[in-house]
Amino acid sequence: MTLHPIPLRVVVMGVSGSGKSTLGRALGAALHAPFLDGDDYHTPAARARMHAGHGLTDEERAPWLRTLRAQLDEHSRVVLACSALKRTYRDTLRAPGTHFLYLNVPEPLLRERLVHRAGHYAGADLLPSQLATLEPPQADEHDLHILSVTPGDTPEQLLAHALTALKVT
Repeated sequence: MTLHPIPLRVVVMGVSGSGKSTLGRALGAALHAPFLDGDDYHTPAARARMHAGHGLTDEERAPWLRTLRAQLDEHSRVVLACSALKRTYRDTLRAPGTHFLYLNVPEPLLRERLVHRAGHYAGADLLPSQLATLEPPQADEHDLHILSVTPGDTPEQLLAHALTALKVT
């Protein structure tokens, strides 16, 4: 009899500057799972649009989300950093065994982080469109855990909260 491991696919989600990549890398290491950064799968045109401070439309996001879903399907254990701002986006990513960790960060802290972030195409000018697009988690999204982030939280503390939310210790 061959045992198949139970899938564990974690999508670390939130608006730009919320800390998705930082937590995702740490979580991937803690879970011994590959880490995928959704930013790496954007087209050059999408990156240029976001760099100019313009959010992507649903039509522009659709092929990107399908690509990310294919990546999730290829791994039974994986951590993905992806904004997943709308319920429909999250539904596209809902492969079996998927859990979402929503980084809920106060807007002033997001702005501060984005103003000081260097070398990334998504800057502070993109934040208003991200916040306008964000559909907060709904009560029936039972695979979604909210991590409220405060200015004093360290990456280690957020990792501990994430592992607790996922019931992985």
